[in-house]
Amino acid sequence: MDENNNSNQTKKCQFCGAEIDAEAQKCKFCGEWVDKKNEDDLPQELKHFNWGAFLLNWIWGIMHKKYITLLYFPACLVPVVGPLAISIWFGVMGNRWAWNSQKWESPEQFNEVQERWVRLWIVLAIFALIIAVKMFVVLSVVGSAEV
Repeated sequence: MDENNNSNQTKKCQFCGAEIDAEAQKCKFCGEWVDKKNEDDLPQELKHFNWGAFLLNWIWGIMHKKYITLLYFPACLVPVVGPLAISIWFGVMGNRWAWNSQKWESPEQFNEVQERWVRLWIVLAIFALIIAVKMFVVLSVVGSAEV
């Protein structure tokens, strides 16, 4: 009879409110980890700004299954303030979201992965700068040519 009681026990997902099996680690409705630690359980060494989430916001969010970062696009409708404010929010919340998005081996491994996001942004920024300079030079030469 105890076996039957255990199989019928459920709990509520703290994210979507759906009834799920009491032993479930991940909600089958919203996909969030329900056995994850509370915000207070975030390791001390991870309580800092996440530059990857700030700089590559929506791309970073998709990779960490935090689709709320797609709010970046409507935020762009408010010039300057909208994208900056929402990017700061992503940076503040980034480590918590990423830590809870999957099982990490250690805080060190987590920080290593997050640092790769910053390196990626630096590479992309340098690449974009090189292309912008080349375009400027080409357009300057073409614009100054006499017809």
